[in-house]
Amino acid sequence: MNVEELKKQLESGELVGEDLSDTVLDGVDFTSCKLRRVSFKGASLSRCRFRKADIAWCDFRYAHIEAGTFEDAKVDFCDFYRALFEGIVIFNHSIFSNCSFTKCYFGDSAVIRKGNLKDGRVLQQDKEAYRKFLCDWHDFGTGERQNDLNRRSDWSPEAALKGRWLEAEELFKNFNALWTGKGFIADGNWAYVRGRRMERRRMLSDYANPKVSFTEKAVNTWKIITNYFSDIFFGFGESMFRMVMTYVVTVFIFAWAFTSNVSILEYGQALGVSLKNMAGMDSDILRDVSPLVDMLNVIQTTIGIILTGIFGFILGNKIRNQ
Repeated sequence: MNVEELKKQLESGELVGEDLSDTVLDGVDFTSCKLRRVSFKGASLSRCRFRKADIAWCDFRYAHIEAGTFEDAKVDFCDFYRALFEGIVIFNHSIFSNCSFTKCYFGDSAVIRKGNLKDGRVLQQDKEAYRKFLCDWHDFGTGERQNDLNRRSDWSPEAALKGRWLEAEELFKNFNALWTGKGFIADGNWAYVRGRRMERRRMLSDYANPKVSFTEKAVNTWKIITNYFSDIFFGFGESMFRMVMTYVVTVFIFAWAFTSNVSILEYGQALGVSLKNMAGMDSDILRDVSPLVDMLNVIQTTIGIILTGIFGFILGNKIRNQ
């Protein structure tokens, strides 16, 4: 199909099952069109408009998309593997769901945002959707997958499913670098947290991977523990709520410890002692106590100083990012 035939077909508002692989399209308007099973693999799309388009099961692998727009578009089950977005590419109010952005490149002015990802998720997080994407592409998509040399891709759906957490980790960390570099700090921080959680899922899945050595699994065990600890208590340094809750829980736990070991203290008094310890202040209530209680004082004061420092770091970041 040449460009003139394509433009005539687009007048119907629908394009289904067409092969536009390796074609050069300049200024083609797909506005408000319904696109199904269309292959743009390796195509050069310059100044093309997909505004308000309904796009599903289309192949954009290896495509070079420059100075176009996807504004208000709905994109579902599309493959953007190794696609290049360069120049000014507009994504305002577009929604991408169940799409693969593996090894995809976004240039300086082609910035997809967190709000463009439906429910803030990437395809690899949903095992069943990813399985459908991989296994049913022949039926719902553009047919048999071929690589950039037009040869049958040497890959296994099951192997891809096993490696999905690694792909998700790389995607979120790439989004973090992209958004932070463009000044979208809040989006970048959000992607950083997701990337760390995907890293944890990837390390957990490595226990079932025979290619990962015992030594590496042992090292990963410690990394998983610290990852969980940092996430639960501090939200990887991005959650004010978790930080405050950690501080409050620490105060109550040590207050309980004091009432259990110092019989003269009521719980209300113990809370006051515990709160003062968090700020490094001595309490007149505790005098001539046992070595255990004295040690609890020192431990809590140390923890309080550390938590106060982390709290200041998180608060400073929140103020700067807002």
